[in-house]
Amino acid sequence: MNQKAKKITKIVVNVLLWIFLILSLLMTILAFSAQASNAGYPKLGKTCLLTVLSDSMNGPDGFKKGDLIICRALDDDEKKDLQVGDVVSFYADLVGDGNKALNTHRIIERNVDEGGNVTYVTQGDNREVSFVPDSPIGVDQIEAIWTGKRIGGLGSVIQFLQSSTGFLVCIVLPLAAFFIYELVVMIMTINKMRNKDKKQITQEEEEMIKQRAIEEYLAKQSAQSAEKQDGQDGSGGDN
Repeated sequence: MNQKAKKITKIVVNVLLWIFLILSLLMTILAFSAQASNAGYPKLGKTCLLTVLSDSMNGPDGFKKGDLIICRALDDDEKKDLQVGDVVSFYADLVGDGNKALNTHRIIERNVDEGGNVTYVTQGDNREVSFVPDSPIGVDQIEAIWTGKRIGGLGSVIQFLQSSTGFLVCIVLPLAAFFIYELVVMIMTINKMRNKDKKQITQEEEEMIKQRAIEEYLAKQSAQSAEKQDGQDGSGGDN
């Protein structure tokens, strides 16, 4: 491999490793922010990052399964002033098992009773999935409002990375490869610096040294044979 190819390969490897390193750092930040918010989802200040788990909002003005939607957390006063058409994230018992999960649907009705208590009726944009309106929700169930921003498919990627398999394949192994690669580079650099002052011989010089060694060996063998022959001739003259 020539020097240019080696240089290009090194650059590509470094770029890939740094991408994985940045990705792992991002996932770590998201994981810690999810734990810190006590809500089960990443929350940075008032910005909430939610993964869409169904196609109930799949439509021209909505989002689809696998998207990452960016929402804004609401305070108590803001929760009371929501309007029809707003898309909100709220906790509700979605399957009737008593466990509440986060859901994101559009407000289709706003109601205020005589005591001034505000409730909302929501429903998904995709009527093929969200057949009927949801049960009315109170302001205490509402978490955030959708900002209208989404990143297609990124939610599925983050969800996979947060799984054990995804974390191992996309975070742990690349990080291990990164540190091993950097260790090898460091060792090679140290060895190169150590051998910097040592005389380097070319392939032609190496061949010449080998040829000279062979010639010296053959000359030595020839001298030994001549000495042996002289000894035999001397012994024959005494008889």
